[in-house]
Amino acid sequence: MILENTIIENKKGCFMGKMILDDLRKRLERLDEDADLMIDNNDRYQMVIVGGSAFILMGKLTRATHDIDALSVPKELYSLLGKYDINTDVEAYIDNFPYNFQDRLQPLPFGGTKVQFYTPSLEDLVIAKLCSFRDTDKADVESEAVRNSLDWDLLEHLATDEDELRASILNDWRYRDFYIRYQEYVERWRPCES
Repeated sequence: MILENTIIENKKGCFMGKMILDDLRKRLERLDEDADLMIDNNDRYQMVIVGGSAFILMGKLTRATHDIDALSVPKELYSLLGKYDINTDVEAYIDNFPYNFQDRLQPLPFGGTKVQFYTPSLEDLVIAKLCSFRDTDKADVESEAVRNSLDWDLLEHLATDEDELRASILNDWRYRDFYIRYQEYVERWRPCES
């Protein structure tokens, strides 16, 4: 009986996760369509989706999120952001991302008529979450799907290389605070090498 309830709960979670993913995807696709109708030129724009929405769009989380956090939003798209609940406040935390995160952007497989959507790499997102580390950030990076998909060597590089997070974070105090959380994360979750 308990096993049956677990399976039903998992199916509900998967169904809910698919609904959340589909909603995010549809909102971004409609934004792309509106931008195509509204902007009368041949320019193409890019938008980088971060935060919980990025994890959901990558298929790593199924939790709900009320808005979409975005970096690098062109001014031509600002009038559409409120309609699709897209938040650019995260720009204030750009220093939480490794310096060269743009080199590792991952295109999302939709949109693209006027706006191409991207996410940072999973490792860049985990670094940013470890810098912030609110309760939802902690839960996001500790999810099994995220942990099992990480390139742990790349994560180490981004966390410690002088040209990555250390080059973008505002000061030594913030880096030390991040690094303590990073070490605890690695000690707890990195798989043992055989």
